[in-house]
Amino acid sequence: MTVDAPAAGKPKLGGLIIAWLLFVVIETTTQSLFKIAGEALDDRAGLGPLVQHAMANPLVWAAFASYFCGFLVYMTILKDIDLGRAFPMTAGMYVTTLAAAVILFHEHLTYLRILGVLAILGGVGLLASDKNSPGAPALQDRGSLHG
Repeated sequence: MTVDAPAAGKPKLGGLIIAWLLFVVIETTTQSLFKIAGEALDDRAGLGPLVQHAMANPLVWAAFASYFCGFLVYMTILKDIDLGRAFPMTAGMYVTTLAAAVILFHEHLTYLRILGVLAILGGVGLLASDKNSPGAPALQDRGSLHG
C-alpha cells in the first residue's frame, strides 16, 4: 500500500491541524497575558502615565510578543485556506479563552456564556461546511449579488 504525496500547492491536513492548534494556544496565552498585565495598570493618572507604565511592564511586552507570534502563525494558515473560512475558525479561541478565564482568573461560567460560545461555534460550523457543497451555488451564480 502506498500513500500518495499531496499535490503541489495543496497543504497537508496534519500540518494545518497543528498550525490551528498552535494558533489557538498562542492566542489564548496572549489574552491571558493581556489580562494579567492589564490588572497591574493604573489608568487613574491619565493616558500618558498609563502608556509609560505599560511600556515598563514586561508582561505587556510578553503579551505583544505572543500576539505577534499568533499573527505569524495565522499568516501561514492563510497561505493555505480561504480567508472566508479561516477567519470564522479563529472563534475556537472563544472556548479556550473562556476556559482560561474560569481556571486562571476564577471568572464565573454562566449558562448564557456557554450558550453564546455554542452559538458562535455553531455559526463557525455552518461557515466552514459550505465550501464545495454540491447543489449550493454561490450567490453571484444566482444573480443575487451582481444582478
